[in-house]
Amino acid sequence: MTANYADTGILLKSYVLEANSNEAEFTLREMGAPFCYSQIHGLEISNAIRLKVFRREITAAQASAALRAFRADLDKGLLERSAAVLPAIFLRAEKLSEKHSAKLGTRSLDLLHVAAALESGCKRFASLDARQRECARLETLELHPAEIPRDVGTEKP
Repeated sequence: MTANYADTGILLKSYVLEANSNEAEFTLREMGAPFCYSQIHGLEISNAIRLKVFRREITAAQASAALRAFRADLDKGLLERSAAVLPAIFLRAEKLSEKHSAKLGTRSLDLLHVAAALESGCKRFASLDARQRECARLETLELHPAEIPRDVGTEKP
């Protein structure tokens, strides 16, 4: 399994133009493919793209193109399916919640991504979300980018 994990917020920026898409693209290139693809990514990336249509941030045609690009990356092996199973990921996320949420304010999906990275054996973690990054750091994952840009707050796909 690959040592690289990118949360949905950073991966999404490579399929749909958003604020900080350039930073996300640079980070993904710098880390190098392949990236771990957990079961969480499938639903979350596809749904985030479809939500952008609902919010009128992109057109249906742009969403179709983004979904095709996402599936093409899966087919090319740039996103590598993780063998980690959801029950183990959820159990690990619950333990992370007990350990960190009261101090960090991490959301459930933040924890699920960190748990998926850990359960998949990843060593490097890409995210622009400050709370998620702190949780990953405390769990000894190497953070990418090394620092988040000043104009980035907590990312929400």
